[in-house]
Amino acid sequence: MIRDLGRSRARDVEDSSGVRGLHIVENVELERMLFDRNLVGLPYRRACFEASRLFLAHLRDEFARFGAAELVILSKGIAYQLAAAAETLDINLPANLVATSRVNVLSDDAKVDISYSRFDAGGSTLVIGDTVASGATVVTAVEAYRKVHDLERVFLLSYAGSTTGAHRVAEYCDSSGVDCTILYGLASFGLGVNGFDLSFNHEETITRSEYRSRAMELYSGKQVSAVGWDFGSQFMAPEKYRELCSVEARVHGLSGGEEFALAKRPVNLESLSRESAAFVDRLDIPQD
Repeated sequence: MIRDLGRSRARDVEDSSGVRGLHIVENVELERMLFDRNLVGLPYRRACFEASRLFLAHLRDEFARFGAAELVILSKGIAYQLAAAAETLDINLPANLVATSRVNVLSDDAKVDISYSRFDAGGSTLVIGDTVASGATVVTAVEAYRKVHDLERVFLLSYAGSTTGAHRVAEYCDSSGVDCTILYGLASFGLGVNGFDLSFNHEETITRSEYRSRAMELYSGKQVSAVGWDFGSQFMAPEKYRELCSVEARVHGLSGGEEFALAKRPVNLESLSRESAAFVDRLDIPQD
């Protein structure tokens, strides 16, 4: 049961998305995060923390029934701060760790490798905080966990996630006999052709009309990703985030605009190599 909250609401979008267990959560903290690409540093970290606290509060009854352990997908899972957010609700989340990396990104898929894992905490119920594009990272991490522990249910919390990814995770869980509940922030996004963009302006995005209208005005109708190409860099690697914003602005023809006021032109693309699939076919940028 998804608990009703006064300052945050969760609505079931199974009928419109075709994904059983998918809910869209709407609150002011998520609006701050997903409509301000200039929000960085400590303010962004705090917005993430509060959004995670509200995600968990929606599920408080479920945690009371089943308990839960966290599966931290490194490194982006750190940005969700779930254990600290749970502490404010008198919930303890033991931590399982797994380090993943995307080695090949396609429009609706990705190949994911695991370089490290530690599943000492165990638990038949997992809560995962991760930004979801193709869903490959979550599926790979959960599959690795299931090789070590029995798993009965997963709660996937995502500030920004695609319908494509939700389908993939839900179908994997269903085929594995694992109950799956997914909470997405403000929308179930259409996934951009580069495999990175999660935009309110994508034609397949499921969201409220007021959010779509707001994004259309903010980004002049361009399909700008609500969380950029490297979620978490907003406070984990702010200089890299600024450089990625510069490339994004050029891709979308928005250089010099207030939408990307913090953009900083990269000296070279070496530091952005992990995200190069997002723009390599869309913009010719000198390598030196």
